[in-house]
Amino acid sequence: MLERELIQNHGVRNVVVDGQVTGFQFRLRMPNYRGVWGSLIDGVDVVVDGVGFDRELPRWTLQGREFSIQQLRQTATEVRWQLDELATITVPHHGGLAIGVHDLAVDIAIHAPYIPAEFQPSLFHSERKVTILP
Repeated sequence: MLERELIQNHGVRNVVVDGQVTGFQFRLRMPNYRGVWGSLIDGVDVVVDGVGFDRELPRWTLQGREFSIQQLRQTATEVRWQLDELATITVPHHGGLAIGVHDLAVDIAIHAPYIPAEFQPSLFHSERKVTILP
């Protein structure tokens, strides 16, 4: 079941690859009133405890497939972020996040084909306290 907040409380964790913590993950709910094609997603700016990560950096997992934002922009109509689907965002960050509570903020950038280009992308902002467990 999806939570009301854009940043979902479940799914926040550090990513471990070959015994090394290589980053952290969290999940996002679709911010728009309908789904969008992957090519219309223009990234997500992430800020954790005041430290910012550029919107080009995070990797997106949609429909069980992982994409860089550059790859998503090239998907045309192959991938869609559905209204009832969570996107998993993976932020490469050596050592991940410390165990405990963190302030997480995101600005999700999405293009809408029916809005003039000079008003694009639409930004959806959300902030939430999240917890990394041991």
